[in-house]
Amino acid sequence: MWFKPQKTYSAGQLIDCGAFQLRLKVNARARRISLRLDNKTGEAIVSAPRVRDLPQAVDFALSRSDWIAGHVASRPDVQPFQPDMDIPFRGRTLRLTRSQGRAAAHFEGDSLSAGGEGAAYHRRIERFLRLEAMRFAEHHTALYAQTLGFNSVRVSLIDPKGRWGSCTPARKSIRYSWRLIMAPDEVFAYVCAHEAAHLRHPHHGPAFWAEVEALYGPYAPFRQWLKREGQNLFVYATPEAAIPSTQD
Repeated sequence: MWFKPQKTYSAGQLIDCGAFQLRLKVNARARRISLRLDNKTGEAIVSAPRVRDLPQAVDFALSRSDWIAGHVASRPDVQPFQPDMDIPFRGRTLRLTRSQGRAAAHFEGDSLSAGGEGAAYHRRIERFLRLEAMRFAEHHTALYAQTLGFNSVRVSLIDPKGRWGSCTPARKSIRYSWRLIMAPDEVFAYVCAHEAAHLRHPHHGPAFWAEVEALYGPYAPFRQWLKREGQNLFVYATPEAAIPSTQD
């Protein structure tokens, strides 16, 4: 660690710490300094409530240099979908194969088959997974939202770099990472309940978590699954694509 701390810092600043890059952010809604890893860029991101808190945030991040460097070094490599690869899908494993007769991805027994090569093959598999994710998300979101008295909630899919889902209560709009279709169903359903609960509670306070449990039941194992295994869902991308990071 050769980086020499400064007296002042700015939001968005990128610091070269040798074994890793440290990005500084300011989040006025945050109550405390937080640290996370961005698997898209390989950067560590430390956030502070105010600009004046950034020196303390840098000190906090540097005190965890070994932890950051270890996680950055262990990041999985990006790999596109390709034939003869096994991928997770709704709690089971699918073998990817190449189809000679149909271009669009489709099930062939316990395999998922598509035509084409290289990036074209990857896109067809991803398109199939996105369609499956949308079906799952729309069904479960409607289920939980209607339980809370909300109808006509708009659902969309994204490939975010920071969250598994997000909710805009004023617009009755919820967005999910399409990659959740590669998690077990129980995990995806938990995220749907989590985001639906935000329609009533736009925060992560005790009332929000009580609502999640009322909607879904004991959720801790599935939240922990995302923290423990979630990063593995982001390894599937074309070489030029980014790998999003994960946070609840």
